[in-house]
Amino acid sequence: IDPPGQRRRCLIPMTLTFRCHPPQQALGLHHVAFFSFVTLLRAGRQSAEDIFHAGHEAVHVTRLHRYEHEGISSLIEAEARWKSEAATPAILLRSRAHPKRQAFVRVSKVQEAALKAHQSAFMEAARDLEDAEVRDGRLVQDGKLIRYHGVEVPNENHPAETRLTSLESQYIGQIGVGSVLSPQGCQPSGESLIYLGPAEYLNATEEEKKACHVRDESLVWVVFDTGSTNIWVSSVLCDKGPCAQSQRSRYNRTNSRTYLPAPCSGILQIEFGTGRITGPEAIDDFHIGPFSVYKQTFGMIQSEEGRVFEEIPVEGILGLAFPAMAANGIRPFVDGIIENKAIGRNEFAFYFSPDDVAGNAIFWGGVDKAFYTGDIEFFPVVEPYYWAVELRDFKIGNDSLLHLLLPEEEDMAHESHKSRKQKSSGKAPIFKAIVDTGTTFFTAQGQLYKEVMKRLSAQTCSSITEQSHPNITYTLVNTAGQTREFVLNNKQYMLHSVEGDGAVCSPAFMMIQVPAAHGPGMVLGEVFLRIFFAVFDRGSGKVEEARLGLAQAMHDTRAKSRLKGLTANQPVFHRPDSTS
Repeated sequence: IDPPGQRRRCLIPMTLTFRCHPPQQALGLHHVAFFSFVTLLRAGRQSAEDIFHAGHEAVHVTRLHRYEHEGISSLIEAEARWKSEAATPAILLRSRAHPKRQAFVRVSKVQEAALKAHQSAFMEAARDLEDAEVRDGRLVQDGKLIRYHGVEVPNENHPAETRLTSLESQYIGQIGVGSVLSPQGCQPSGESLIYLGPAEYLNATEEEKKACHVRDESLVWVVFDTGSTNIWVSSVLCDKGPCAQSQRSRYNRTNSRTYLPAPCSGILQIEFGTGRITGPEAIDDFHIGPFSVYKQTFGMIQSEEGRVFEEIPVEGILGLAFPAMAANGIRPFVDGIIENKAIGRNEFAFYFSPDDVAGNAIFWGGVDKAFYTGDIEFFPVVEPYYWAVELRDFKIGNDSLLHLLLPEEEDMAHESHKSRKQKSSGKAPIFKAIVDTGTTFFTAQGQLYKEVMKRLSAQTCSSITEQSHPNITYTLVNTAGQTREFVLNNKQYMLHSVEGDGAVCSPAFMMIQVPAAHGPGMVLGEVFLRIFFAVFDRGSGKVEEARLGLAQAMHDTRAKSRLKGLTANQPVFHRPDSTS
């Protein structure tokens, strides 16, 4: 990172060369190192920073828009409102304003309808098919998987799919891909040139703008997803379908001075629930605010199949998970940040607003204390595939139900194991809580999902009480080996899309099967992250040092005004043919 006040410089290659190397092996879980790490922590040999975040400030903040499937016009209108609303003057923010009165979780009508369809279809199938069984959270009859909600259960050979469906929100932000020289036709006097991103260009002097400098070849709106390592960017290779629409930004490798062909490249393909994208690999530089990730391998979208891509106005996906999930040993984006020492500290954090679709953010390299209260407490990642921490218990009211995640025969063995109070031999399962920005709701599977739906039934919002819908509790294990309870009341796990006396609230739970190799587990999705500010920390970069930090999020005037100030020079989402 360049010193304050200095422009970032890029090295522009005059000649492009590459060698074909065999794919490197994806990193797995370093069992011995991780076990030693946890043992030291549990022995109490850690500093305060091992347990709590030091509070250092972020290098950059990217504002995100939450797309809730209410149409492109709704998205553009919300972005225009965000741009037009002025930030509250600092003199009025000396003391924190009280947050609004707590209401039930709000989602769009489209998402609520999709969730209800998902819930009812699964429960009806389980009830109607008497000879069907729930195996690992999936309906199985005569050895075959049963369809529900209109799609097949995901193939376990491809567990790291980004779910682009009307059930999920997508958090969209802008990044730069590739490098071009500007003004057009200029000739560099050397190999080191000033880079001017969108914000830097706005603040640049006329002399800097006229001098030969580097700009982004393309500025694309991507989904930020902690649940995958997918990296895809819409490209000019696409000549039909949503990715060929003129109002969408597309990457052009022939224009980029930093493009490299991918060694041993082939055509990639990935399923997205009800859609599919394909395209070849490429290598180029990615730019976000003041930092760059050089020579990042990604997929250039050549074709898109399925209505999902017509409904979701995005031009790419940026996965933020671990190397073990990456196909063909491709270096994930976060590991590119680590290799390039791009942001000083190898961490990023998410802040999600409960009521403003335009007021969300990802913090790079640190945090900002305006967006959370109390300490950010760390929890070690127990298997660096997903961002998964140890889930010690899940309760509805005072009843512990976590054992219901297991198939019945394993459940009985697990209970017997507990009753004998045996020490862990490595055979007892470690339950996991997976924190995922690509999933909107809480999840459960198998018998636990059925029990949740039975105990937390849908009913009119006005009739819900603490007795009918008691608190739910997730118990996690921190870096000191201590348990911490995250208690949510019914306002935080029951949802609706409309107001009024007759409004019906439904549980914000969906059935998702965590692949057996990485379970058993429950996903804490976006609804959880609206309540808790979350830090995803890779430590020195080694996967066994990964940890997740959590603190109570703040949603008040000060937080909103602070975000407006931090991202004032960033663009709002729009289409070239729109008037916003």
